[in-house]
Amino acid sequence: MKFFTTEESKLWCEARGLQVTPDRYLHYELDKSHCFTVPLEEKPSRVIALADYFVPTWAEVPFEGALVWIRERGIWGEYSETTGSMIVEQMRLANGEREPVETRPGHLFEPSELVQMHSYVVVPMLFGWDAFVVPQSGDYFIFVSHDGVAAIVARTADKVNGLWQRVQSWNPKEDKSWYPRIASSQR
Repeated sequence: MKFFTTEESKLWCEARGLQVTPDRYLHYELDKSHCFTVPLEEKPSRVIALADYFVPTWAEVPFEGALVWIRERGIWGEYSETTGSMIVEQMRLANGEREPVETRPGHLFEPSELVQMHSYVVVPMLFGWDAFVVPQSGDYFIFVSHDGVAAIVARTADKVNGLWQRVQSWNPKEDKSWYPRIASSQR
């Protein structure tokens, strides 16, 4: 596991064909991206289960590593933010990282670190932080939003259709404009 600064996270994403707005939103060429949304669950046990669907863990697609980039936190009340921050900081300390998330918000996971990556995806989902999950391939990314929704954005229609099928039981919505509208307003 490696910890990246914002600039290192940006360069890693750009090397995979993603563009990054000044406010740290990821996108493909907006007229060429494909997108849908999934409402985030309210029960913690369901959040953990949903994270399993977001993390590429299915048998036909082996986990090749991914970046989890915490874009923004501190949105909600002080108590929950402090609790979530403490959890992440302790996880980072256990992996040798002493700098705060604000300094190194990117978390790069190797293929052997699937369980660790899953843990880092669950925390933003539980505490209502904005975060990105970008698989090594860069063929798609997931934006977990503090608005209680996750956007799945893919480079191709085939990829987004496969991801739609993967999360079908989680009530995805065909919302092709929500995330692209956010990303384009930040450019």
